[in-house]
Formats: sequence, structure tokens, C-alpha cells
Amino acid sequence: MPKQIGVILSGSTTISAPCQLLEDAEREVREGMFVIIKTKLAKNEVKILGRVTNLRAYNEFFEEGDVWSEARRKGKIIPEEIARRYVTCDIELLGTLPRLDDVKIPPSPGDQVFLLENSEEIFREIKRKGEIYINFGTLYGYEKAPVPLTIEAIPMHIGVIGVTGSGKSYTVGYLLEKLGNIKTEKGIFGFPAIIIDANGDYLDYYFESLEGKYRSGYTEIIRLVFPESLAAKEDKNARKIKLDMNLLEPRELAELIIDFYKGAEQGSELAITLLENIFEELKYEGADMNLMLSDPDFYRSRIINRIDSIPREIAHSATKGAARRALDNFVKELRNNRLFAIESLKAVDYSFIDEITEYYKLAIFDYSTDGATGISVKLKQLVVAYLSIILYKRFVDYKMGRAGGGGTRYALFIIEEAQYYCPNLKVYPVGSSVARKYLSLIATQGRKFGLSLLLITQRPLFVDPIVLSMLNTFIIHRVSPEDLGYLNRILGGLPKVFKDRLTNLETGVAVITGQMLPVSFPILVRIPGERKVKPKIGATNVSNFFRR
Repeated sequence: MPKQIGVILSGSTTISAPCQLLEDAEREVREGMFVIIKTKLAKNEVKILGRVTNLRAYNEFFEEGDVWSEARRKGKIIPEEIARRYVTCDIELLGTLPRLDDVKIPPSPGDQVFLLENSEEIFREIKRKGEIYINFGTLYGYEKAPVPLTIEAIPMHIGVIGVTGSGKSYTVGYLLEKLGNIKTEKGIFGFPAIIIDANGDYLDYYFESLEGKYRSGYTEIIRLVFPESLAAKEDKNARKIKLDMNLLEPRELAELIIDFYKGAEQGSELAITLLENIFEELKYEGADMNLMLSDPDFYRSRIINRIDSIPREIAHSATKGAARRALDNFVKELRNNRLFAIESLKAVDYSFIDEITEYYKLAIFDYSTDGATGISVKLKQLVVAYLSIILYKRFVDYKMGRAGGGGTRYALFIIEEAQYYCPNLKVYPVGSSVARKYLSLIATQGRKFGLSLLLITQRPLFVDPIVLSMLNTFIIHRVSPEDLGYLNRILGGLPKVFKDRLTNLETGVAVITGQMLPVSFPILVRIPGERKVKPKIGATNVSNFFRR
């Protein structure tokens, strides 16, 4: 029998209802708890699911300016046991059970309020038929109630937010384990994914998979490293990052080169157009752009000499100088780091994307010190920009039936430290934003073609607001107070019960809101403390250090 904890008072709306708690529930009820209001509509009893907010305690002998003011001033004992005292709360009305339909008629004064006895009742009737769900943690305070998330909403993009130490990387690893274990009548599959791993947080999956300790629906977990990194020398199984310039249209390559240089010179558009025309000519001639840019002789004879020979009336010397400086800088950086796809059969190209999506693989771009030794942020941004371009173009090809045998494919593009790659330049001028334009394109258009973003950041204020506004599911851990107002605006307003807690959530607890939830309201979730693969990166044991 459910336990009654209160009674509805006058003043209910279809959004909220005031409630007075029963005496034995005053110490038991907490904000955020789920309750059931039993109310009569016509002849039928209706159950309304609600959530407790705004607990308030009253005592008539402790009102400002009352007859006991002087006694309190003198420190006298007040006979509060004979005063009228009670606790009230507001109940946020979430929907009528079992399908959580909108509340159309307010609860009536005197309606009884009960604690939610069977927490699984929230989700039982609202899962959409035919969709695959993953159980993602448990409802906070109801540890027997798994929280279902639909994979159908992954193309609508995801954001994971939280300050350092709040558990966001652990949560993304937990999500990867769930997405790597999608069960269907045809078997177990892994959701194809590519990760920009800023600190090596997900390499444990790669290493344990190699050793046969971690099994999943992913047919392979791939590690990609920069060719001149420590990992390239030490890990014979790691693939080297190689970029195929032939996959970029002349305009795309020209924009990438000028943006990479970030000279912000006058006439940068003119320099882009100049390079675009040169690359158009080379493409028409059937030139291999990797060879043209990587080979010093070809570079000088086929590109630089062509720039120098452009008449002054067609291109001013300042424009030619800007184009050359940007091009020289770009070529030098990619040559020094051996990033041109001229030595490897396994470049990061369309066949790489086909491999990931067709065979349900997970690819980890290792941006840690080992995997990206000595690599600048700008060069890391360039790789993300290149990836964004070819991913978007390939997924358009899938959708239009021009590749992969026709039909839509799906993949998740996961980016750690998202503020470095799609920054909000008004408040976070990181010096270069090569990838920002293309990530914005994926954020606004990618879902139509099956390409999804999962952005992870400590500071949502530093992320491009257009990109952030395109994310339709958020997993929010503890956040900085400076980000609270901004985050609330992006999300369109969180319930007060959550806004008041976001800056002090315990590690491993998160607010989830958005399209992946089968319910229309945000919920508080506890992420289980045991993953299949326990994270080793970032683990500390300071106390034992001093006990040595």
C-alpha cells in the first residue's frame, strides 16, 4: 500500500500544486522526490505523477514582528510545541499515468498525495514501440529504477557537461559501453563512433580490447596517433593519422589553409580565391594534391611559381604574399608531422569512414601526450576540421545513395574539450578556430544524414552558442556557477529543484534532459560506480604517496 505523505491545498494549476505534508512525512520528504496525486476527474480516479519542490517549514511563533519578538530578543524559551506548525511544498505536475499525458485539470483541494512506490511505473508505458533503448544508470533516490534512453534520438546530438572531477569522462565511457552493447534479434552491435580523446581517457578500451579483456559489439577498437608521436614508435598496432587532400574541394582546401594560418590579414578572402583558382587548375590537370603539397619540387614548380606568375592586375602583390605565407605555413606543419597521405594505405579517408560505419567499429584519435607528442592545438584543430568535412560529405553520399550500397548509415562523432574546436570566440578566443565552421555544419545539418555529435566540455560558456543550441540531449554533471545562467538559457529553463543543485551535484550524479529520454521532463540520474573497463587515466592516490 503506497504511503500517504500529504494533502493538496487550494491554488493548484495544471503545472503545479501546493501540498501540506503529514506530520510523519515532514522529516522524510526531500526535494526531487516523485509522488502520486490521486484525484477524481468525472467518475474516474486519475493518478498524476509529480515531483516535490520548494519545501517550506512554518511555525506561527517564529514570524517576523509577532508577539514573541521581544522574548526571542531576550533569548527566552518559546513554547513552540503549542504553536501551529507545518511543512508545505510545491508539487511540479509531470503528467497523468500511465502514459504521462498532459495534466488538463488541476488537482482538487483535499486530494491525497502518496510516495511513488513502484519507480518503474514512470517509464513502463511510455517507451515507443519499435525503438531500441539502453538502460543508463538509475533514477536518483530510486536505485531499482533503470533509466531508459532511446538510441533513436542520438542523431539529434548530445552534450556532456561538467567541471573537472564531476565524472563526465567516466559517464561518456559508461555510455560507450552501453552503445557498444546494442542488442537486437540479429545479434549485439556497437554504435559506430569516432572519438577525439583529449587526454587518453578512453584508451583503456583499446588496450583491453587488444588483450581480449573487453568484449563488445564493436568488431574492432582502433587507436589513431600522430606519425611523429611517442605512441607511433611504441605501439605497433596503432594507426597513423594521414590526411588525404584530394578529398577536399578547392574552396575547402583554400579556406582550411588560410584559416589555419590565422593571419587575419586584410584581403584574406582574396587570398582564398587565389588559392582556390590554383587548386581548381591542378584538379583539372588531374594532379595529386598530396604529392603537390608534400614534394618540395612539385610544390615549388606547380604551385609557388604559378602564384608568382599571376599578373599584378589580376592579383595584388599583398594578396599573393598572404596566400604564400599561409600556404608555406600549412605545408611546413603537415610535412614536419608527416600528415600528408602519401605513405600509408590506411589514410583517414572515405574508406576509413566506410570501415567504421559498415563494420561497427570504434576509432579513438589519441590527442594525449603520447599520441600527439608536441602537436599544437591549431594542428589538432586542423585534423578535427578535416574529419568534420569528410564525415559530412560521406554521410551526405550515404543518404543520397552515392556510396556504401545506398541508404543512411549512422555514426557518433565524440569530441572531448569541445571548446577548443568550436569555441565561442566572444568569450574564448583560443587563437584558431579552424574546425568551428564545419562542426557548426554538422550540428545544424548532420542529423538529416545520420551523423551525430557528442560534445564534452567543462565550460559550456566557451562553446559556440549555435552549436550548443543544436544539441538536443544533455547530460549535466556539476557545473561552474559562472556557467549556470548561460546553460539555463541554452536549455530553455530548468526546474528550480535542479538549478539549485547543479553547482554542487555529487560526483557520478547528473541531470539528463532532452530527446533521448522517453519523458518530457529532466531527471536526476546516478551513474553506476562499476564500468566494465575501469578508467586508469587520471586516477590518483595522494595519501598512499605520503605513506611510502
